[in-house]
Amino acid sequence: MCRAQDAEKRHFFNALLDSGESNEMKALTGTPARKTAAYVVVTVLLALLIDASGVTWRMEQMVVDAELQLVPAPAGGSAAIIAIDEKSLARIGPWPWSRAQYARLLDRLKEAGSGPVAFDILFADLHKDDVTGDQAFAAALARHGRVVLAMTSDQDIQSDSVLEILPRPLFFRPAAAIGHTDMPVDQDGMLRGVFLLAGSGSAHWPQLALATLYLGGRYRVAQLPGHDLMNQESYAAGRWVRDHRILFPFTREAGRIPVFSFVDVIEGQVNESRLAGKTLFVGVTAQGMQRTFFTPGVGPKLMPGVEVHANVLNALEQNALLNELRGWKRWLAVSVLAALGGWMIALYRGNCAWKGFALGFLVTTAGSLVLLLFFGYIMPNMPVWGSLIAIALFVNRRQILHLRDSSRRDMLTGLCNKSAFDEHFQRMWNINLRHQRPLFLLILDVDHFKKLNDFMGHLHGDEVLRQLGDYLGTKVRRAGDRACRIGGEEFAILLDMESPDIRRVRQYAQQIVDEVQTLGITYSDGKEYYSLTVSVGCASLVPGETTSPSALFEAADQALYQAKRAGRNRVWCQELDEQPAVADAVEDKLYSQ
Repeated sequence: MCRAQDAEKRHFFNALLDSGESNEMKALTGTPARKTAAYVVVTVLLALLIDASGVTWRMEQMVVDAELQLVPAPAGGSAAIIAIDEKSLARIGPWPWSRAQYARLLDRLKEAGSGPVAFDILFADLHKDDVTGDQAFAAALARHGRVVLAMTSDQDIQSDSVLEILPRPLFFRPAAAIGHTDMPVDQDGMLRGVFLLAGSGSAHWPQLALATLYLGGRYRVAQLPGHDLMNQESYAAGRWVRDHRILFPFTREAGRIPVFSFVDVIEGQVNESRLAGKTLFVGVTAQGMQRTFFTPGVGPKLMPGVEVHANVLNALEQNALLNELRGWKRWLAVSVLAALGGWMIALYRGNCAWKGFALGFLVTTAGSLVLLLFFGYIMPNMPVWGSLIAIALFVNRRQILHLRDSSRRDMLTGLCNKSAFDEHFQRMWNINLRHQRPLFLLILDVDHFKKLNDFMGHLHGDEVLRQLGDYLGTKVRRAGDRACRIGGEEFAILLDMESPDIRRVRQYAQQIVDEVQTLGITYSDGKEYYSLTVSVGCASLVPGETTSPSALFEAADQALYQAKRAGRNRVWCQELDEQPAVADAVEDKLYSQ
């Protein structure tokens, strides 16, 4: 809506003409530095709010998954997999096998000089029909001396507590270590990391891969990496407690982690040199039998649990771990990235908000990628991007509204232009047509404006029109009233009065004529000074089916002509259904005919 009485926006147009700048925010309030700081602060606060709400968590994980594709997975490593695959099942027989087969495997690996061996297989019960096989496996565990067995958890429905499922004592005692195989997937079903410690009541069992490192004395509890989640409430009987969560890039390239078929190893078809010194993970990879998990990558990638353990070992050995920011560190990272993006948008707020957003997006993305690739820090991008989008939309809307408002205003005076005035005139015409109320139109003309321009110059003439526009803007207060510059030194005022009265309109117009003289706007021809005066023609008309807005314009213009002929600096009013009449003429003491 075009509101000429809005003083702040008139000041904007004055500043626009004086400085040549088109920055609305700069003209409306404060200094550019304060506005830039305000944009930065709002962007930071909004980013923190979005991050705290968690609404962008799923999208954030998608972004992290995409970024992780740029992080190189550990090259090489000591991990290798002995796979219980389709080939082994075809040669050895259907699952489950006699545990004598595992005994053969351990003896073969000991002969080859392998490193620790970890079984991603539960041995929580005994085979009553194969006691000899169980005993052979237990003996092989003792002979090898560096075997890690798996444990897991199960929910006890009756007690509503979590039970630890450990290997049977026959296998537990000769095993060198026990490791948990807990695979915590995120809310979207994706496995992105593991917990190095877990257990019922307290986190006391090492992860299966970590347990193999313990055997070499390379890790101690005080040195564990990962995010520490422990707190006093975590220690509760019957609860499954996890601690020290680590994130790492998964190896997705075929052949990066050596895989040997179980049957090939026990039959001696794998060269011993390929097994020597390797940390071997034994697990099921046959289709339909293995535990599989979705892991980050391009497209859905199902990874067997035994391969996950091998990835964990390589990441721990080579310290290829990623740091997930939490707490005050996360808040600080969000604040810094959001401040950079908000600063970029603030720089372009008067030009193109989306250009500022694009630069802010590039800067924050580049910063997060540098921290990820070179320092291993996963930065929270989505809250920052969401905040930047919201701020950019806000600034863009202000720019659109500013441009729309500018197209409806006279750039010199800040009043409505002719196009906006005509639009409002037609709208008020239709309203008064329904209610059969008269409309009142005043047309004002600056007296002897050509002389003013000739004597003082066009710049001074423009300044006079600007001051007159400021004054006329204060004379329209009702929602239906409008003042505009219709061209040159002519102005128009449309009045929508609740109690239509031509005498009140005449008094209103005369007040304008009198007050213009008191504005102190003067000019000189070099000999004497003249005060600025205006002539006003006013007309009224009740809209009807046979009349049009142009008829009211013509009547007001004709009244202005009569005011000029009568000596200027006066008011002439007429109603279309009455004879013209001169009222309240003011003698022109300054100008001659």
